[in-house]
Amino acid sequence: MSGTHLLTQRQVRCMEKLPQGHKVLSTRYGAAIVRRPDGRLLRVQPNGRLSPTIRVEQVQSYLHLHGCSLRWPREPR
Repeated sequence: MSGTHLLTQRQVRCMEKLPQGHKVLSTRYGAAIVRRPDGRLLRVQPNGRLSPTIRVEQVQSYLHLHGCSLRWPREPR
């Protein structure tokens, strides 16, 4: 299994045409996360449509943006 998760052409086209004020935050694991001007997070689905993120995606995006590790279980010190 490859560690690379590519975006679909539809996802890329959707991101190219985002409305003004929308910002791409992350493109990890084959899913793009977008922030609307009001702060809500959206996920760009493989078919190119925007959908609300689930809570886990919101937390993962926050942790990724702030440089936090997502390893579980925690490694011993």
